[in-house]
Amino acid sequence: MGVRRYFLLSLIAFCLTGHPVKAQTFPVLIAKSRIAIADLRVFVDYDDDSVTSAGPVTFAGPGTFAAWPLDKFGGRLPPDQIARGIRMGLLLWASVLPDMRFRMVQREAEANLIVRFGPYRHSGFADAGGRAYLPDRWADSANGDCGRYEENKWPDGRACGEWEHNIIILQQGRWAVKRADWRGMRETWLDFAWIFDPALPHYSLDGKCRDGKDPAAKWSDTCTPFRESPAFDSLAGVDLAPIFQHEFGHTLMGDHSFSPYECVEYTRRPILSKDRCVRIGDEGFTVMYPGDGVDAWWNRRGVFDGDAFRLKALGYHVSYPVSRATLTLTRPGGGFLKTKDWREAQRAMIWPLQRGVLSAAQAKRELFLVDVELDP
Repeated sequence: MGVRRYFLLSLIAFCLTGHPVKAQTFPVLIAKSRIAIADLRVFVDYDDDSVTSAGPVTFAGPGTFAAWPLDKFGGRLPPDQIARGIRMGLLLWASVLPDMRFRMVQREAEANLIVRFGPYRHSGFADAGGRAYLPDRWADSANGDCGRYEENKWPDGRACGEWEHNIIILQQGRWAVKRADWRGMRETWLDFAWIFDPALPHYSLDGKCRDGKDPAAKWSDTCTPFRESPAFDSLAGVDLAPIFQHEFGHTLMGDHSFSPYECVEYTRRPILSKDRCVRIGDEGFTVMYPGDGVDAWWNRRGVFDGDAFRLKALGYHVSYPVSRATLTLTRPGGGFLKTKDWREAQRAMIWPLQRGVLSAAQAKRELFLVDVELDP
């Protein structure tokens, strides 16, 4: 539930009773989340012995549904990069939440949060997405039996939902971690420049494939699916760190931030509009925008004004823009910044603070967040 929704509830309550919703009652909605993050114990569940309803995939013998995360080309992500992506996603929130303490555990029985990768088909997200639970749905302890052998099923075949048992589920494929460190907005923009080239046959005469503001608008027949892009093979995959940060953000704050439009349509995935590729709302950029739009392919690791504003409104203790961590940003070819100020880090990242593509001069000095080291 966001700030706008709270004010809407207040207005409805005032109209019905003459009294607004009391502000001090609002944090009760995230009380479970605040308790959980004070001692967060995270187990990452992945393996290469996954099974599906169609039978075994890559093993001989009894296995689980958990699958090994893959990059866009089908290669296995190294274990240190899997851990790095999940850990960084948690560290980004922990850097501004003084009450948040977490550790990675090796035994599922010790965890109160399970992160599971799998070949999901029915859980309602794309092939580089995930699903999480909302802050009021934290259970006292995680239960990995849900979905252990089959998606959305208990071991005895009864239906269940992983996100109801402290499990955040992530799709098996199309991930990147270290190979995403150096992808800036300008490089990605060049990758996608073919979409806007009027000399190519897929280009729509009106300058875009579809009106992104109109959900009923039809696609131009000249648009080409994202995976047929001449530059698609140069993209390593979706950056795991901010996508997991986004999913864990649901467990902290609930619903998505208000999105002024969708940057990419889910099924075909060409960019909708040249001028609306970077989504910035009235409150600035936020990692909690819905969808996996093209911003998931480049430099978006961070905590931004829109995220901090919602955390504070929900009743969390928030240090933003001061970080309780050292943020390390670097660029290809040398140059780095170490800071404890998120706004300084954002200025170094450049693109989240502006609505347009980076200039060549900006691209040369753009920095990328590569490490978050919490204070002792």
